[in-house]
Amino acid sequence: MQAKTKRTLEIKILTEEQAMQASAARFLDAWGKGEYAGEYLTFTSPGMFFDVINSRRWDLVVKLQKLGKTSIRELARQVQRDVRRVHDDIKILIEHGIVEQDVGGVYVPFDAIHADFTLVAEAA
Repeated sequence: MQAKTKRTLEIKILTEEQAMQASAARFLDAWGKGEYAGEYLTFTSPGMFFDVINSRRWDLVVKLQKLGKTSIRELARQVQRDVRRVHDDIKILIEHGIVEQDVGGVYVPFDAIHADFTLVAEAA
């Protein structure tokens, strides 16, 4: 019996050109090795990153990793927030592939999520 592949998500802030180059390199590497290479989500600016993954939504991701698959109503109860607001936030997280939903509820499908970006000072 084959062990279940642990799913990972890497979140980066890259320019469009960097994202395309990184995507091509990952594809070729995975193709060559024939193994799971993880999943990636890229944003072109810190502002776009924080528009999608704000503190409330990150709290939902953390809580879902602890709870496992659950209903949006139960998730809202656990984080002590309005169900409608949690639903709206979960919808955005689903659109970006961070959360998934099926008939059993919503859940984070990743065993690990890594966010990586660097702020570089511009020369004066």
